[in-house]
Amino acid sequence: MNQSRTKQKIEEIHRTIAHLFARKGFHATSMRAIAQALEMQPASLYHYFKSKEEMLFVLMNESMDEAMEKLKKVCNTDSPPEQKLKDMLGFYARFFAGDQEREILLVNEIESLGDAYRKILTDKQRRYIHLIRSVFQELAEADLLKEVDSTVATFAFFGMVHYTIRWYDEEGPVDVTTLSDNFVEIFTRGILK
Repeated sequence: MNQSRTKQKIEEIHRTIAHLFARKGFHATSMRAIAQALEMQPASLYHYFKSKEEMLFVLMNESMDEAMEKLKKVCNTDSPPEQKLKDMLGFYARFFAGDQEREILLVNEIESLGDAYRKILTDKQRRYIHLIRSVFQELAEADLLKEVDSTVATFAFFGMVHYTIRWYDEEGPVDVTTLSDNFVEIFTRGILK
């Protein structure tokens, strides 16, 4: 299999596993069900993953790494802090509302991982918080921030975005870009002077 086809196969495997874990739950999804959905033998899955737990970790970790890379780019620009905040919040909302299956895993299944995998992901979550707080600090230094605790504001935003898995329908009347724009508008009007 050439490199392009291998990459496509891995992406297909990841999409299928994410769909099954998100819809049925990690513990309720068997290796046999995954293999059937992929039209593979169960033993063939071990060519790609050591265990079902590793499957879950890889999906969550890749998603977090991709988002982190984009958020770092936003933070490292020379844009004014209020633009950085809007860009960061807009990207985060689009990214996670636009990939609800991986978002479901990040919100609902982190406790399904063992300590070693869970520690890696919680360390990354702390880096997300640090990035957003750094923008809040820039806003405060520019005297653009209301008297709002940056930790409360950060978790309020995460809650707003992460709860979309309960109600947002990508096929509904609000597309993901409009959703993101609305979140940024609601959030920034609540914290900026």
